Amino acid sequence: MKRTSLIALVTGAVVVAGGVTAGAVALTGDDEVGERGSCAATTHELTVERDDDTGGLEVGFELQSAGPGEVWSIDVRQGDAQLFAGERTTDEDGEVDLDLPAAERDGDLFTVEYAAPDAGEPCTVTVRR
Repeated sequence: MKRTSLIALVTGAVVVAGGVTAGAVALTGDDEVGERGSCAATTHELTVERDDDTGGLEVGFELQSAGPGEVWSIDVRQGDAQLFAGERTTDEDGEVDLDLPAAERDGDLFTVEYAAPDAGEPCTVTVRR
């Protein structure tokens, strides 16, 4: 029994590691959908999950960059509605974290577009709930 569990755990870790290396990976869980990936020397994760406290949704976006003090322009949308638009600066760990409330509507496409102001093309990540 222990050997079977260990084999399943190792196999699962290889599948997850392979997915991350290959690009985006879809997240699934209890009432959570999301997407991980990389773009322009960053990694990102966009999640949408039910917020039991508000009865709506919570949209989470995390950007991991090369270092602290970088300024990023971020636009977060739920369908046609803009949830956030502005600039955020990476913290001492090179991260930007956003947690935003959203309305509960099935089938909505959540989109985050982000870019460093002095960079080229913006990066986009989407997830459908």
